[in-house]
Amino acid sequence: MPHVEECRKIAEIIDGYRDGEFGTYDSSHVERWIAQFDEDEQEIVLLETLKILKRNYITADDFTQFVNSLIDNDHVYSEEKDNYWRSVSLLDIQKNGSSQDELNDVLVKAINQRYSVGELIGKESDEFIYLDDFIFSGNRLRSDMQDWIIDIAPDECRVCVITIGWYTYGQWATKRMLKKIAEESGKNIKFVFLSYEEYRLENRLYRKDYSEVFWPTDSIANLDGYDNWFRNESFDPKYRQKNGVKNKIFSSPRREAYERIMFKYGLKIMGVSSQNSGVVKPLGYSTFRGFGFGSTVFSFRNCPNNNPLAFWWGDPTASPSHPFSKWYPLLQRKTYGS
Repeated sequence: MPHVEECRKIAEIIDGYRDGEFGTYDSSHVERWIAQFDEDEQEIVLLETLKILKRNYITADDFTQFVNSLIDNDHVYSEEKDNYWRSVSLLDIQKNGSSQDELNDVLVKAINQRYSVGELIGKESDEFIYLDDFIFSGNRLRSDMQDWIIDIAPDECRVCVITIGWYTYGQWATKRMLKKIAEESGKNIKFVFLSYEEYRLENRLYRKDYSEVFWPTDSIANLDGYDNWFRNESFDPKYRQKNGVKNKIFSSPRREAYERIMFKYGLKIMGVSSQNSGVVKPLGYSTFRGFGFGSTVFSFRNCPNNNPLAFWWGDPTASPSHPFSKWYPLLQRKTYGS
């Protein structure tokens, strides 16, 4: 098997994913995944995937370090620090997933050690924190917050939305929508968004040529199956134009080929099922018409479904007749409710 070193390095990064729930993610696992790609595509996929994982794979240590760093971040507390952490209320309102519970647990323990504070979650306050790992489209955050704003939030308060990072469009649209919901509810709520600056990634349409998501050029238009897929999607394609500007996520010489390959296999994966939801796109789930969200962020907790399908789609334990048996995932995804 060629590319042994790249497979080993990828395996080192993803080792321990979901505490081994889906088996041992060693070099053999990565080799099995990459063997599904044509031979002349494998090096590009491995090198670029390794580059992205090195930068954007959120480890358990990153998760804990992020939460602990909040306590001393003067952008979080709006008054004298000791009083703030004794009076703030953590929101526990996430409807799907467990990232908020896990982050809240880490923060509660850290605050208790520092300030001997009792209850932090759901108490009466005018200062609130909504903690999560990442903002992709922002749909989940908006859904979580809407009922709270309308039914529970006090008439006047401050809410810190704190995440490890975000995609620029998702954060902008979410902040705008939350302010609108509050105003329509007759409430004066100040929303503050905080994250690590290096995890703020570009995905706005007008910045597509500088994007930090999978955003293909028109080279995908001659792929087998593209025309048929495109007719069904029925949208005005906004292809990325190459501009030679250095990108912090992708390698410039390989980006176009990498995106084309991942789109190609996303199309292939979609072709094995006749019952795809409308949000399923080759480059990841998205409610917008287009190629897919194209996320380049990964986590030890779960692989986001906003990432290209070729990373996470499939289940090696599925019966041979099931569509999930037709693709072997690099990071198998745990779905909500399963």
